[in-house]
Amino acid sequence: MAENGPREEIAKIVSQRLLQFFKWNQYGPYDQDFSCRKADKHKPASKDQSHTHPVDVVFGYRDPYLNKIIYLNTDLKSYGEGSINPRSIETALISLAKTIECAEKSSAWQDKYALAPSDFEVRGLLFVYNHDNKQQKEFIDFFEYKKREKGQKGPQIKPVELTKIPVPKGKQIHMIEPVLINYLMSITADVNELIVHNQFPKKDYSFYYPELTFHKVLSSEKYLPATIELLASPFMIIKHDAVYEYDRVEGKELKTYDEGYIVYYNRPANDDNEFLYLLDLLSKYQILNAKNKIRIRVPQTKASSSAQSFFQKALKKYVHEWGYDECLANQLSQNVELSLIPHCREFYTSENIGWKDSNA
Repeated sequence: MAENGPREEIAKIVSQRLLQFFKWNQYGPYDQDFSCRKADKHKPASKDQSHTHPVDVVFGYRDPYLNKIIYLNTDLKSYGEGSINPRSIETALISLAKTIECAEKSSAWQDKYALAPSDFEVRGLLFVYNHDNKQQKEFIDFFEYKKREKGQKGPQIKPVELTKIPVPKGKQIHMIEPVLINYLMSITADVNELIVHNQFPKKDYSFYYPELTFHKVLSSEKYLPATIELLASPFMIIKHDAVYEYDRVEGKELKTYDEGYIVYYNRPANDDNEFLYLLDLLSKYQILNAKNKIRIRVPQTKASSSAQSFFQKALKKYVHEWGYDECLANQLSQNVELSLIPHCREFYTSENIGWKDSNA
């Protein structure tokens, strides 16, 4: 699945532009190798020279529940229509598994990437970007057996065989694939639009983590990053401060938007019970009340055209079930709103990226 030169640069551009908003950091240099610590296990039998592991880039953040730095040793892949298949994905995941097995105990890897003075954990991340936006096949389909359609010719394509991926005990490999990338792009595009209209702060926001029975927030940082688990979750909550704009006439900063919460919802939104469940969760997290401003925003990917009607019905059910009086019910309906936002895709051509490289 590896694609060299300009197409690799596309994946770098997309990953940087996306992950900065989610408060991820890049650690160390791009495109480096480090010596394998388990050559007898990892080195191909046909290879004569010393064996190394590749590092495209390392991203990281402090996990609020674990209170340690999560380093994501990342394999960046950019591909066009028809150039991806189960075997190429399988090969990339096998390589990642071997890389993270060596990385955490490698002094060479730590000297380059483990730059934060903190407890840390190394994981693998496969970042797969479809640069021409023509891939129609769902990424998950590469991992599932499909029955042959009637009249289908040619050999049966086997899915990715997860049993072949040698993930070390206690380690994890994550994937950010094209559908998730487009969802994250939709979020960042929407936030940028809100910033332009002074309805969201540029920096003063935090991803919200509830206090759970078996997981407590252990970080004292005010503005928390989005974990890899949160990016792929059914919804993410962002808590933001009030928004201010400097008024030259008045000679002072004026508030343009109150503090509150934005909930980005990554589900079909095609049923009122779906929204009722979300409202119950927000209540359990002690966010949903008659005072907090909450904006629920749903990217228009698979969202129902009747999502707004389903939401209003769910809100009325919630008010009725909890016995809100008319005053509280009105306050809640005024402070909680649902919006469908555009589904965003970015398109890059390798030719344009190539011109950019040659003129740098």
